[in-house]
Amino acid sequence: MKARTRILTIAVVASMTLGGCSQIKKLVGGKPSGQVVATVNGAEITSLELRQEMGNFSSRDPKIVKLAQQQALQQIIMRRLLAQKAKADKLDKTADYTLQVRRGEETLLAQTYERKLAAASATPSRQDAQTFVASNAGRFAQRRILVVEQLITPPSPKITPDGLKLLKTLEDVKSLLQQNNLPFQENVVSIDTLSADSRLIGQIDRLPPGEVFVVPQNGALIFNRISSTRAVPFGGDAAVSYAMNTLRGQRAQDLVRKKLETIRKEAEPKIVYSAAFKPAPPAKTAAAKPAASPAPAPKAP
Repeated sequence: MKARTRILTIAVVASMTLGGCSQIKKLVGGKPSGQVVATVNGAEITSLELRQEMGNFSSRDPKIVKLAQQQALQQIIMRRLLAQKAKADKLDKTADYTLQVRRGEETLLAQTYERKLAAASATPSRQDAQTFVASNAGRFAQRRILVVEQLITPPSPKITPDGLKLLKTLEDVKSLLQQNNLPFQENVVSIDTLSADSRLIGQIDRLPPGEVFVVPQNGALIFNRISSTRAVPFGGDAAVSYAMNTLRGQRAQDLVRKKLETIRKEAEPKIVYSAAFKPAPPAKTAAAKPAASPAPAPKAP
């Protein structure tokens, strides 16, 4: 079978954004506690603020830790100085500042609530994890590393769906881009079937060997060709542990998603829109016509 360029599209599920917003929290009130490590014009900077500024940084070398602490402290000091200057210019009294603080506070509260919901999800058992490993052979027992050659280029009217069908190799794609003076970047990446989107892997596996496929991503067209595949089975306790973490994350996401859907549905009667911003009513689905007679039951093979 002759190879041709195909377009693969993946509807990636948006993951929960559960990251912290410690800096926003400082804006909206609540005096941090902890040992005072410095003051800026009388305003205290505590050890708790310093730890939050450093995030998850760690090192076994005390000198490196000390250097990181100093860098983080200087960042806080500079931010505190700028904030004091902004207040002196009454920038904290502007409407834009007030709106951003409100938005930041609501975002922080929403993320904190999502974390609370996620923490309440059921912890998977070892049996759950073992079942997950057994039912996902492509990620574990048959795990593979795919080496992918890529050409990355911005979308262009000169790259049409009909034109893509004529491209049989990655060299054909490169020639087309060069002939039309289109910018492109060559790249080589690896795809691990353990962590890659299973829908993408499924689409790739259905392609003939050497087939060029396109994945639109972040406003660019990425032309891909699998150049080699290496089997890397993943099993034992490490695989079970990985599966437990994966299941824990999936259950947390499902729980949060369902709870948010319920909250939104319950609140709908209490949401009032102005006329110009009222959403259009959902489209009505046509009622199915009753069948004249029931369909016969299928015969057993």
